[in-house]
Amino acid sequence: MRNLKLQYCKEDTTGIRNAKQLLLQPDFEHKDKELTFVVTEDKIYAVGEAGDGVEEPKIIAEVPNIVGAEYLPLNDEICVATGDGEVLLINAISLEINDGTYCDVGIECMAWSPNQEVVVFITKAKNVVVMTCNYEVLLEQPLDAELATDQQFVNVGWGKKETQFHGTAGKQAAKQSPEFQPPQDVHTLPQDVCIAWRGDGAFFAVSYVASNVGRTFNVYDNEGKLQHMAEKWNGMQSALTWRPSGNWIAVPQIFSNKSTVSLFEKNGLRHREFELPFDLQTESIVKLQWSSDSDILALQTATADEQRIYLYTIGNYHWYLKQVLVYKQNDPLVIFNWSSGREHTLHVLLESGKRYIYRWNLAVDRFRNMVCVIDGKRVLLTDLLKAVVPPPMCQYTLELDSYINVITSNFNQLCLYDSEGLIHFYGTSELPSPPVIKKFVSTPNENIAQIGQLANLTQLNEKHELLATHSVGNKTHILLLRSANRSYCVESTLIIDGTVNAIAEGNNNNFYIHIINNAQIYEILFKNFKLEAGRLIYQLTQAADYIDFGYYNHWKTGGQSASGVITLRSQQLLHIDGQRIDEDVTSFIVAEDYVIYTQLNALHFVSLWDRRKVSTRNIERGAKLVMHGHDARLVLQLPRGNLEVIYPRVLLLRLIGSLLDDGWFTDAMLMVRKHRINLNIICDHNVKMFCSQLNRFLAQMHDSQWLCLFLSELQNEDYALNMYASNYNASEQQYPADYHVDRKVDYICGLLCGLMEQTTSPKDVARFRLPIITSYVKLGKLEQALLLIWKHKQTDAQLADQLLKYLLYLVDVNELYNVALGTYDFGLVLFVAQKSQKDPKEFLPYLNELKSLPLDYRKFKIDEHLKRYDLALTHLAACGAEHYDLALDVIKQHNLYKKALVIYQAKTDIHQRICVAYADHLRANAQLETASIMYERGGQLQQALLSAKHTLDWQRVLNLAKRAGESLEQVASSLVTPLQQQDRHLEAYELLKQFTKWTGVPPLQVLIDGHLYGRAIYEARLLDEDLAVDLLANRIRPALIAFVDQLKKSLSADRELFLEYKQRLLDIRQRQATANDADGAGEHDVDIDEVDLLSDTSSMHSSRHSSSSRGTGKTFRSSKNRRKHERKLLSLKPGNPFEDIALIDALHNQVTKIAHQQQQQLVRDTCKALLQLHMEDERAAGLQQLYESVLSVVQASLDAIWIPELMGGTAQHLTGPNIDYLALQKEQRYALISPLKRFKPQLNIIDWQHSVLQ
Repeated sequence: MRNLKLQYCKEDTTGIRNAKQLLLQPDFEHKDKELTFVVTEDKIYAVGEAGDGVEEPKIIAEVPNIVGAEYLPLNDEICVATGDGEVLLINAISLEINDGTYCDVGIECMAWSPNQEVVVFITKAKNVVVMTCNYEVLLEQPLDAELATDQQFVNVGWGKKETQFHGTAGKQAAKQSPEFQPPQDVHTLPQDVCIAWRGDGAFFAVSYVASNVGRTFNVYDNEGKLQHMAEKWNGMQSALTWRPSGNWIAVPQIFSNKSTVSLFEKNGLRHREFELPFDLQTESIVKLQWSSDSDILALQTATADEQRIYLYTIGNYHWYLKQVLVYKQNDPLVIFNWSSGREHTLHVLLESGKRYIYRWNLAVDRFRNMVCVIDGKRVLLTDLLKAVVPPPMCQYTLELDSYINVITSNFNQLCLYDSEGLIHFYGTSELPSPPVIKKFVSTPNENIAQIGQLANLTQLNEKHELLATHSVGNKTHILLLRSANRSYCVESTLIIDGTVNAIAEGNNNNFYIHIINNAQIYEILFKNFKLEAGRLIYQLTQAADYIDFGYYNHWKTGGQSASGVITLRSQQLLHIDGQRIDEDVTSFIVAEDYVIYTQLNALHFVSLWDRRKVSTRNIERGAKLVMHGHDARLVLQLPRGNLEVIYPRVLLLRLIGSLLDDGWFTDAMLMVRKHRINLNIICDHNVKMFCSQLNRFLAQMHDSQWLCLFLSELQNEDYALNMYASNYNASEQQYPADYHVDRKVDYICGLLCGLMEQTTSPKDVARFRLPIITSYVKLGKLEQALLLIWKHKQTDAQLADQLLKYLLYLVDVNELYNVALGTYDFGLVLFVAQKSQKDPKEFLPYLNELKSLPLDYRKFKIDEHLKRYDLALTHLAACGAEHYDLALDVIKQHNLYKKALVIYQAKTDIHQRICVAYADHLRANAQLETASIMYERGGQLQQALLSAKHTLDWQRVLNLAKRAGESLEQVASSLVTPLQQQDRHLEAYELLKQFTKWTGVPPLQVLIDGHLYGRAIYEARLLDEDLAVDLLANRIRPALIAFVDQLKKSLSADRELFLEYKQRLLDIRQRQATANDADGAGEHDVDIDEVDLLSDTSSMHSSRHSSSSRGTGKTFRSSKNRRKHERKLLSLKPGNPFEDIALIDALHNQVTKIAHQQQQQLVRDTCKALLQLHMEDERAAGLQQLYESVLSVVQASLDAIWIPELMGGTAQHLTGPNIDYLALQKEQRYALISPLKRFKPQLNIIDWQHSVLQ
């Protein structure tokens, strides 16, 4: 459904008359230019493109009687064949001429293969000569050679012509004779010979006149062997071309009732045809040629008055005539040629030497919701919002008397530009059919008629003003055309340096142009009916083929607008405002807030607001965008031509959001239900706004089922930020002040339920009955839902039955029966039970039994049955003292101690029993402290004392012992040893000092054993001076000196062990680095023991074993095996495959031990005690210096041990195309270390040193 859009038509003059052939040489330094060689009968000229400094053509060589020429870029030579049989090689730079080969009988035509490895000559003796590029003969044979017997066509008689379907030809076609009629006199036919190569250079076809069949063609391979002969047909013409993609050979053919271009397969069989809009007998085809990408077929025709070039494309097996170029007889067309280096670029040379360079692209023309497709003299219109009509069919057709070349439109007006230069204006119709009506036809004035073909024709407004471009030399004239009095003329002209190949209309009397020479985008202003040059907008890295302008008002930011100039280089880079978005882009379209583009098999959405790619989805391979509709539909055309309509979620959510912002909840609900969008988006789109418009929401939900469906789908989740996050940002979401997502259901249902319950209108009351019940269910208020139904039961039994039936759809009947039973209303219970499938023999005896019980005990039995044990205990407490034993059993069975303590607080007897039972429960669960308190409340002082002893709460133990009449001295003595075992030496000393009898000397040994030398010195000096001196000299000093020596040895040992582990780790890393350098970039073998230690989920393991072996490997699921695995992994034994990991683990433990705050405090307190002895300053200084040196060694070694790759510093190299497999292997190894130990320990150094010792 794409039309050919003329990007530019560049006009210049070569001054070479009567050219016979064009040779195009790509300019690799300037990819948008080509050097052209023009071949006449006896000369070869070099002609540059306009603007590159070449003023007149340069003669390369003069060779008489030239019949063929080919440019050979490999050697920068031109191969020339003459009618006399000479083949010459002309160097394009030095102009040196060398002999290639010679044919003594003369040469009629020559053709090189596309890869220029083989050349074919047709001699004047009608022989086919195939040579290599070095002119070594591969094969020579006559044109009329016959196929071998095994290569002849065989008719196996499958089907008869009379029984076959003949399409539009009708049944009469079956009666026509298909027999071939040999021509009467083949000598009267044109004797031209034409050669056509297939695009891959594997085959070529030769069209010639055979003596027995007339015009036909043969197919040869690139070695010259005859492969196939064409099927015998009358009316075949001399022109011939082979589609570069290789599927068809195109040949003009005349039938008795029509003229066609017939398409033959490689085997020579006629595959299909397309009918021409003219008669080949009056307008003959001079030349056929495909564009290099096989998209466009060009036909050159000639009549007595003019020459034409017809451009055809194919889609869905239909051939569309897209454009017709007309050249008058006063300066006729002599030759044209497609460019091989530039896509869809056609070079045309006239007899006078004037040259035109055309370049087209394929684009979709849209008018409102209709897609407009050019097909000769017709425009095929299809409104894709009303019907998706597969091409080549359509809804409406516009037909003119002349061929249509261009379609352009604005919102209310459609313009058609035909091959005669006329512009046809159409307006919209008020009737559905036809959708447009013709207004008038505008003819060009004399000045425009001399310009020729207009490029980039764009309609500006409804005032019949249009823009167009016309390139002359290296300048482009931007023309403002105005139609008045049925004629249009140039109202304003702006000349731009360079060639403009694309125009996009802006939003404020401006438009944007793209210059292909320098890849720049400029703004052009339209003021007072004049064109003015604006500023440079962007500089692209590469020239673009398509340009568009996107503009919108953002619907979430209070009317703020954003815009963007979108450019696309065909099949390559997409930019927005010069910012690169993606590559390998095949098509794009601007849809309100988004730029939508396709790649080979993917569809992407980019926000115009922030250039963020918001969504991606898969599409069929090769699909391209056609249009988008206001209902969020997106139409794509697949490679074979058929259409596909999708509704992307991004566009749907954008449309739904707009409807919700405008308060159209009904339309939003229809869209959500139609396209299966989760209904939560109705409130999650803007929760604050939704909550403020609940009355409007309820008023628009005329169907109660819609409300019920909305309420039933509510979830405690923000769908705008989760499922539909492509369209929403967390910073833009608005919530009420008391709203929380984790209780969204309760919040929304509560508000809606409150509003529905307040309604008084009978119609609304009836409409809201079911939604109220639904909201009760979502709120978990099943009992209220049942009571509401029971209330209606008293007035309208039929309505209550319907409501209960609906409730049973939402809730399981057994659950509903239990809820009814929990109301203690047996009438309601029977009402629910009758609607269920329960057997009356099951529930009636049970209900009768309950009725016979006292009221409180009945409620207890019901609550116990429903497992509502808190309520059951409350009702059981109301039954009196005779049920205390049962209550205690219930409390123990269901762990209701806390509830029971509150209920029975005023009843002393049962309350104490509950406390004792609760204490037993706590003691069984090792909660001895609380158990002791409960025993005390229950009057069990001995049990309370035992529990307190186990917790070493010695203050409470002494209080309880005093109340129980125990000896405080004995109790205190029994606590000393347990306290010492828990390193609570100071508390043990206080107990002995306060509650035991000691004479003269306090129990200082307890402090000495706990290394509390400072406190021991303090206690000793409180005694008599002589006794204090004795204690310090004989007990405290020796113990302190011995402890200092032991501490020094321990610190020295820790330092040596730390340095040993560190050196071993550095050696291992050095060996690994050396081994990696030796292995280079190859794969590294892993020891099988190492693999065995890796987890099942590691990629290293999975790369070494198949899925079956991996399933039977070790899983380390049991705790015993896991501990065994960890011991094996963290083994410090030299040679362990994971020795480095074990060393890191050990070093982390060692650093933590050495630099721990307790260790720092211990050293400080020990040095302080030595200072207090007055004679041990040197020993204290030695201890402090030793510990300081140990800390310094540890701190200096941290960076060498915990390197960046161990802490995850190379994570960026573990994914993507440039993955570092060595780093990945190391990361897998380091993953076996505890996450905490992968990072450098944080040392919290306190002020532990004494300045007097430094």
